[in-house]
Amino acid sequence: MVTISKFHVQNPRYVNLLKRKSSIPEEVEQTVKEVIQQVKEKGDEALYSYMEAFDHVDINKIGLTVTEEEFAYAKEHVSDDFKEAVKKACDNLFRFHKKQLPADFSVDYEDGAILARKYTPIQSVAVTIPGNMAPLVSTLCMNLVPAIVAGVPNIYILTKPKPDGTIDEHLLYTADYLNIRNYYKISGSQGLAAVAYGTETVSKVDAITGPGNNYTQMAKKLLFGEVKIDFLAGPSEIAIVADENANPTFIAADMMSQAEHGTGFEASTAFCLSETQANEIKNEIKRLCEEHDLTLATRSAFENYGDIFIVDSINDAIQAVNEIAPEHVELFLEDCEAVLPKITNAGAIFVGEYSTEPVGDYFCGTNHILPTCGTAKFSSGMSVQEFMRGYSVIRYPETALKNNAGEIIQLAESEGMRAHALAVKVRT
Repeated sequence: MVTISKFHVQNPRYVNLLKRKSSIPEEVEQTVKEVIQQVKEKGDEALYSYMEAFDHVDINKIGLTVTEEEFAYAKEHVSDDFKEAVKKACDNLFRFHKKQLPADFSVDYEDGAILARKYTPIQSVAVTIPGNMAPLVSTLCMNLVPAIVAGVPNIYILTKPKPDGTIDEHLLYTADYLNIRNYYKISGSQGLAAVAYGTETVSKVDAITGPGNNYTQMAKKLLFGEVKIDFLAGPSEIAIVADENANPTFIAADMMSQAEHGTGFEASTAFCLSETQANEIKNEIKRLCEEHDLTLATRSAFENYGDIFIVDSINDAIQAVNEIAPEHVELFLEDCEAVLPKITNAGAIFVGEYSTEPVGDYFCGTNHILPTCGTAKFSSGMSVQEFMRGYSVIRYPETALKNNAGEIIQLAESEGMRAHALAVKVRT
């Protein structure tokens, strides 16, 4: 169950929260290094062998990719309600993400120089999506839509198949709805190594995005540089700032929504103004967990990082939240708009008691792939630009070069780069 305590910067529970990081055991790194090297050297032979050893599937029997028949089966077997939910959620995602497309621009100078900035999509991306235990349809949408908006021409999906070789029909329907049909039945570090280096049957890509377990995260870390990655995702987290009028049931339910993710290291934190209010929230968590059979699903996370801090003022809560830099912040305040500009470090901010975090996870159109474990101090969530690259175009005519030759030569020679200076001198 959650812990109630008076907030101060030396509070051990608060200090523990600040130290919370996404750590991967050393033995995982050693295993993943070996897997990556073997797949790099042996291609399909190693990939198929590891899929059988780790995921207990025989690629030779089930096939490497999803077939047209499997897509058709998925379309037949998901409900009309699910289809409508996917459509509306994706419509919202497209509407929001299209606003993120960067615009090309150019600057003209008096001496005739023209400098331009242009943007182009990455040419190929692999999206890894868990699907065996929990088919993360929402995460599939959150990765695919910005890549589609960016204009990525080659998008591949990787998902661990079930023991019978199939992939959840909800994932297949969603991929098909978004017209992404390059769907590999591979996963884990061996799957990411395969798309990073390419094999006899798996296409090499330029970027990898998507969540996964420790082995997947370590593979992304080790493959960075060979391919672009989005970021290393840690356990989910939420911080709620509430005044005396906040609804304790709403706060309790939202804290539970993060605690149920299952690793036991999710952080659910609330800041309120009185012990009475803190106890009301805690009692509501207990009641809701018991009534909805969620006690077991949330217990470990609440014990490790479940906290209700009693603060002297909302300003103290704001300062604490900015120091934590959580994935999600919720504001349950009479005047949210006055506080909103003061929250500088957060993956996403949910304003008002009906802006519950699952709205962002599933439907409203913002992206739920967000920085965790304090990295919101310097990182942003998933966006269209994750799937694009910018480059400069320089048009420097003779007049411009001659006008500025002295300064360029001076700067080059100050660094000892005589050949750089020479390249200008021979033209002037």
